[in-house]
Amino acid sequence: MSTFQPLSISGDEKMTSEYIITVVTGNRKGAGTDASVSLIIKGSNGETNPLSMDKWFHNDFEAGQKDDYYITAKDVGELLMITLKNDGGGYRSDWFVDRVTIKTKNVTYVFPCNRWVESEVTFFEGKAKLPTDEQHPELKSRREAELKERRALYEWGKDEVYEDLPGYVKASGVKNLPKDVQFTEEAAYDLHRARKNALINLGLVHLLNFFDQWDDFDDYCKAFTGFVGEVPLAAKYWKEDRFFGYQFLNGCNPDSIMRCTKLPPHFPVTQELVGNLLDSGDSLKKAMADGRIYMVDYKILEDIPHYGQNRPDLERRYMCASLGLFYVKGNGDLVPIAVQFHQEPHHENPIWTPNDSEMDWTCAKLWLRNSDTQFHQMVTHLLRTHLFMEPIAVASYRQLPTIHPVWKLLAPHIRGVLAINTLGRDVLIAEGGVADNTLTVGGGGHVTLMKKFYKSSSTWPSYILPQVLKDRGVDDPEKLPNFHYREDSLKLWAAIADFVKEILSGYYHSDGEVQKDYELQNWVKDLHDNGYPNKPGHTNHGVPPSFTSCVQLYEFLTSIIFTCACQHAAVNFSQMDVYGFPPNSPALMRQPPPTKKGVVGQADLMKCLATKHQSSLTIATVYDLTRIFKDEKFIGDYPEELFIEEPAKAAIEVFQRKLKGISAEIKARNAKLRVPYPYLLPERIPNSIAI
Repeated sequence: MSTFQPLSISGDEKMTSEYIITVVTGNRKGAGTDASVSLIIKGSNGETNPLSMDKWFHNDFEAGQKDDYYITAKDVGELLMITLKNDGGGYRSDWFVDRVTIKTKNVTYVFPCNRWVESEVTFFEGKAKLPTDEQHPELKSRREAELKERRALYEWGKDEVYEDLPGYVKASGVKNLPKDVQFTEEAAYDLHRARKNALINLGLVHLLNFFDQWDDFDDYCKAFTGFVGEVPLAAKYWKEDRFFGYQFLNGCNPDSIMRCTKLPPHFPVTQELVGNLLDSGDSLKKAMADGRIYMVDYKILEDIPHYGQNRPDLERRYMCASLGLFYVKGNGDLVPIAVQFHQEPHHENPIWTPNDSEMDWTCAKLWLRNSDTQFHQMVTHLLRTHLFMEPIAVASYRQLPTIHPVWKLLAPHIRGVLAINTLGRDVLIAEGGVADNTLTVGGGGHVTLMKKFYKSSSTWPSYILPQVLKDRGVDDPEKLPNFHYREDSLKLWAAIADFVKEILSGYYHSDGEVQKDYELQNWVKDLHDNGYPNKPGHTNHGVPPSFTSCVQLYEFLTSIIFTCACQHAAVNFSQMDVYGFPPNSPALMRQPPPTKKGVVGQADLMKCLATKHQSSLTIATVYDLTRIFKDEKFIGDYPEELFIEEPAKAAIEVFQRKLKGISAEIKARNAKLRVPYPYLLPERIPNSIAI
């Protein structure tokens, strides 16, 4: 510990105090600085002059380093804020500060930072406060100043290409985002080399040079076993009907399946067609009444452009707006019993069943999985997690000061989404990007699909998990067993809901306090007006213009945290297991679907499926998307320690214990399963959408 005096002591600083100051520099690449740094302490009785924070013959503020200082300066009373100044000198000037603690008069004040200091930044003392709480005028003034600064940095984008999608941050590229929300240097390096590394790590580089089709299904296994090593379980089970049904419950798209109580007229499955596929003594009518018939309907894909559809210079790809019917057998297995490729019944649009030849039935299942793949990639994953959560981050930076408890609650869960989405608009959605290279709906259809779904179906009530499962008729474990996503996600939802209530009930003691919190009300109004505006031709997206109660606020925040952490984990990190063996869930089809039975052979299917080159790109993409950054934090892990009050810290500990209990239950269940469901293990759920 070293002793230093302030740069100068003016006449009004004769009443002094001793300050023990500890500065912790972030433990990330590039966090340290060679610049000269000074600090101003601001309190209830004024502020100190700038205090030099440099030690002679010592490298201050290296990455991961803790530096201590003993300083005598003006007695400023109760500490409220600090300002850190960086003079910009040295080879590396930018500085990422983790936290600062100051001890004076036997009281320790904590200042959570977690920000880059490029020139000058003011940080609040760590206790969370509502704007309506009794507080020093300087705090109120600084709250307003901080928001003014952030609104200038975080503006809403206005590109007409994304006009009918959720609001997003204005940025011409990732490097043009504020540094606080850019990728860490480690993550940026990983992303830069990701595709090449994926191909090398998976041993697939050689396949990039092969534009021919596969010989047969065994050819896939030989290629990936020889170079990838252990292939996904799908390679072993993909032809099984029970595994096919299992994936609509526990694959990467658990959101589409719904109970069927009455067959729609455009899907005329009859008892004569499928009766022999049911358990002895059962009937289609009885099974529907008892809650044992389920279906998927990809009508949303109807009229969506396909890659190459209107471009003779490109290879044409194909897709169906297909339907699938499933039956819960007496042993609990969910199995497919009927597939229809197109929405309107026709003699050239037959209903396919397991009663058909093995090749016909395999073909039918491939086309249904292809429909599911398009919907999963562009709607379930990209739109309903990434893009739908981005306005939360933008509005939070614009309307919630860092001293606000809702900011402290949400900050770990919105980390990374602005960077990954900005990158996605450049390399995933843009022309010539990943969607064009790997999906049937590439070439513009992918954006059309997202807009169509967002305008017609994206609402905030559709993010209230317990109600959504009930509305889809898939909430009853007696009727629909083995739905592991449902069981795990409901436990996590309940734990998150309890956590949100326990944290925020320490700050909001009545509905009136929610109503009077003008920063919170400005936040939800910004979301209502700019994040999810109700434009002509759009459904009402369901964002309230204001919050009127604690219950309403808590549910809204629960849905955000669940979606950013759990839902994204479920629909993203499962992808390698689903798409890592391409025939299991084809990303693209190169030939149109058959119009009659008995004409498809294995050679036809190989001609239809992705080439070796295309397959390698698909596998490399999902390998990339399912990586976890080295600096990732998982749900319940909050090393930023934004909350410093004991009740809030106790609530976090309770939350962590609940998560450990959920983890133990999942592991015990998975140990008994032929195909485990690990994607909602808390230790595998990143806090946020960062990849």
